[in-house]
Amino acid sequence: MLWTALQLALAAVACVAADSQYEQVHFGAPAALSGETSDAQWLVEARNILSRHPLIDGHVDLPYVVRHLSTRPLDVLPDLATGLAGHVDIPKLRAGKVGGVFHVAYAPCDEEPTGPDFLQPTNSVEWALESVDLVHRMVEQHPEELALATTAQGVRDAFADGKIATLLALEGSHHLMNSLAILRLFAQLGVRYLTLTHTCHTSFASSAGDGSPIEPIHDGNGLTGFGRELVPELNRLGMMVDLSHVSDQTMLDAISLSKAPVIFSHSGARAVCDHPRNVPDNVLDLIGPGADQNNGVVMVVFYPSFIDPHNATHIRVADHIEYIATRCGKKHVGVGSDFDGMRESVAGLEDASKFPNLIAELLRRGWTESEIADLVGGNVLRVMEDVEAVKASLAGESASPAVYEKRSGHDLPVVWGGPGGEYLPQDVADEVHKRFGERNEGEL
Repeated sequence: MLWTALQLALAAVACVAADSQYEQVHFGAPAALSGETSDAQWLVEARNILSRHPLIDGHVDLPYVVRHLSTRPLDVLPDLATGLAGHVDIPKLRAGKVGGVFHVAYAPCDEEPTGPDFLQPTNSVEWALESVDLVHRMVEQHPEELALATTAQGVRDAFADGKIATLLALEGSHHLMNSLAILRLFAQLGVRYLTLTHTCHTSFASSAGDGSPIEPIHDGNGLTGFGRELVPELNRLGMMVDLSHVSDQTMLDAISLSKAPVIFSHSGARAVCDHPRNVPDNVLDLIGPGADQNNGVVMVVFYPSFIDPHNATHIRVADHIEYIATRCGKKHVGVGSDFDGMRESVAGLEDASKFPNLIAELLRRGWTESEIADLVGGNVLRVMEDVEAVKASLAGESASPAVYEKRSGHDLPVVWGGPGGEYLPQDVADEVHKRFGERNEGEL
């Protein structure tokens, strides 16, 4: 999503204010050997570590880019092997030692208003399904390089085979068109997390907006009653609950309700840069290893406006990582770049090939190989395993029968019986008439 000059200016002012508070906690002190170790040596060690441990990027918009490059997007897929415009292709992933990627199915929710009751039809389901298909075809065309993964073990198996694990995500519940049935079908197609909102409110939850103030429309500005059906259904399906983009109250509501760990697929720390897309301290304090905490993970984004509009570098990304690690613990932080979903990334992490720069910086600060292994992939794999375990524990539960209440009288119950109900068995037509009477002229 591109930002206006005014939005960038407001974000810059906010981050200056946050920095003045953040300076009380100093990060970036070099490790003991930093005076003896060159930048080149840190990079060599970073690449070696990434060769041994899978780096899982929590949020990449490659399908979005591919769909922009041609009216026949599948024709673009061969170019992934040789080089593609944007931040991500196979050579860049290989150069960056990336072990796995969550590819996001996404359509902008603000370009097709759904109306105040979210009932106006849009193309979002069509676009999302085409993006999911695109990722499946991508793996099909590059089987020597990519492997579709739907479980933590699948990611590990792909890494052991020398392939890049390819995972699917859905960014925004507007793609569900008010239907848990559509959610269940996305789960069957291999989608492994749902971001509860993008930049607009939905029938399920309240959003943080696009950086400008967004008018609350739901009571409490958090999960709706229907959203309180969505989160347990995600748990039952084994899909991770992603809280990037949502309002603060939606974060709190979802963490309180979820039986499984949650993720923030691409967010920063609000104490480091005061932006509504980042996670506030009171929410960070709910993430961690404690009995009263959620065992989730906050995956740090590379979007300059969320990192530091004045000085958006990989150094500042490391500052966000260290702040979250200090607040939540090093087993509760990860990386989610948002590559291909922004005009440009932070300096030092210009595309997927530059990941070793970030790891080298953390090594310089004294992070151990074990801690980095957790950061780059181990933590989100643990969350995936926990989510899979919750799914197994709920195997006896039936699908949620919940239906968005405002669909009543809009498209449910259906009125497809034809004139006089002639397309229905007579006893069905009689029962419909008994329940609802004459609903439309000439139809039941």
